[in-house]
Amino acid sequence: MELMSCIRNLPRHCKTAFQNIWRNGVMSVSSIFAVTITLLLIGVIGVIAVNVQDMTMDIEKSLTIYVKMERSLKDEDAKKVQADIESISGVKEVVFSSKSEELDKLIASQKEDGKKLFETYRKNNPLGAAYNVEVKDAARLAEVAKKIEDINGVNMTNYGGASTSNLVNTLKSIRNGGSVFVGALTIIALFMIMNTIKITITSRQTEIGIMRMVGASNWYIRIPFMLEGIFIGILGAIIPLIVLYYGYQFVFEQSVGFFNSSLIALRAPFPFIYQYGGILVALGSGVGLIGSYFSVRRFLKF
Repeated sequence: MELMSCIRNLPRHCKTAFQNIWRNGVMSVSSIFAVTITLLLIGVIGVIAVNVQDMTMDIEKSLTIYVKMERSLKDEDAKKVQADIESISGVKEVVFSSKSEELDKLIASQKEDGKKLFETYRKNNPLGAAYNVEVKDAARLAEVAKKIEDINGVNMTNYGGASTSNLVNTLKSIRNGGSVFVGALTIIALFMIMNTIKITITSRQTEIGIMRMVGASNWYIRIPFMLEGIFIGILGAIIPLIVLYYGYQFVFEQSVGFFNSSLIALRAPFPFIYQYGGILVALGSGVGLIGSYFSVRRFLKF
């Protein structure tokens, strides 16, 4: 019943919250500034981490197993092996390449003299058919390649060997390390926001005591402070949102000409900016709400 009454008076509580922010100008500005700096830090580090994660995953997806079939096998016979490859656990996609297609690739990779030379092999193609095999988990490249080699008709497999395995492990370490770093930084930053808001609320201990003495209920006292924490979080997120919106677009546009590979490219600005911006606002307002709730709660205990 008490809570429902406070909800009905929500417009009045919002007005009180804004008045408190204005009335306690110095402390409010310090809280907003702390939120701004913290969210800027989280925003920059988070954007970098997200893009590094995308790049490492794209690189992993590009790693495939090249399966070379026996030269003596005709295309029709080589195609029969596809079902055996697809049945191996961990295989995601199998793409067949005929003898003529393999010769086309070889000719295309040569200079003019080489092209003329290999064109003479059209009638008597010495190459075998091949497969490009994509796996679900790049860490299993060696395992899947070994199983494919045991299939009848397979001449050899190539996935890059130990160097590729080391690359996969390095990419996973970068991704996991980045996630841990961002997570730890976010937790520290959020505690900084909460402590700043707690200091702001604690400085108004006398105000809370007076409200209790005149008979105000706990929720009637608590809600304006909680709304104040939310508004401080939202106000503190304004500058990080502006930096994210214009800064990320600028960096993305500059990176388009800088990165030539599709594997090393930043995530498209939209809808990423809106999604990440929403996360920053939710973090700021959420931590402001929680910090205010627990700070006021200390002074409402009998």
